[in-house]
Amino acid sequence: MTSQVHQVATASEEQTATTAEISNNMQQITGVISQTARGAQESASAANQLSELADDLRKIVGQFKLA
Repeated sequence: MTSQVHQVATASEEQTATTAEISNNMQQITGVISQTARGAQESASAANQLSELADDLRKIVGQFKLA
């Protein structure tokens, strides 16, 4: 009986350690996802700015006439 209790206690400790490791990994994954989302938002903002600059440049170049 003592052996079985010891086995259950050991298994419980292993499960607790595994659960903690999974939790830590999930937190790291969440952090990476947040960084990726921020990067995507920054990229979208930069793309919009670039598009506006391209429109401005088209307007400026359109004002020139070839002689």
